[in-house]
This record gives sequence, C-alpha cells and structure tokens, in this order.
Amino acid sequence: MKIENVREVKARLSRLISALPKTGSVVITKNGKPCAALMPVGEDTDLEVLALSQNKRFWRMFDAARARAEKEGWVDLDDIDPPRVVTGSRSRSGPRRNSRSRGTQTA
Repeated sequence: MKIENVREVKARLSRLISALPKTGSVVITKNGKPCAALMPVGEDTDLEVLALSQNKRFWRMFDAARARAEKEGWVDLDDIDPPRVVTGSRSRSGPRRNSRSRGTQTA
C-alpha cells in the first residue's frame, strides 16, 4: 500500500490509477492525515460488499442482530424451510383495476 498526499494525487492521478493493479491501494493524505483511499477494482470485486464495508448504519444493524442472536439464540440455517416457489401464471383475478383502466368513462 502506498501513501500519497493530495497534491501528488492531483498531479499524477492517471498514472496512480493505471498502477493500482500492481501497487495495490493508495492512501491519500491531506495535511498529513489520511482522508481517502484509491483501490483497484477488478472483475471479481463485489462493489456491494465494498460499499457495505464502509457503511456505519449497516454495521450498527449487524452488531445489533448479532447481539440479539447471542442473547436469544441462533437459528441453524438447516432448520429454516426454504421459501416456496410459485410457478405458472399470475392469479386468476389478476391485478385490481379501476373503471378508468378498462376504458370505461365515469360521469
């Protein structure tokens, strides 16, 4: 991992991005303090996982769920019935429609 100040990053951004697969992540500093990071993203990179890993709200929910499971007990995934998959067409009644959607006029 490299550490670069924001001025250097501004001046050499294209080169830094091109080198990311070889050099790995770059921590960007401003006034000597880390403020951002550049990281290589490839075909195998899961962007949702990357985004969630930085989401404080997600981690609060995760920690709360884990604490609840520790307190109340865990459920083994083998004990959960898989959801039933309904095949075929929609229900006979179909979606509800008002009189306007059928082309009739109301007074």
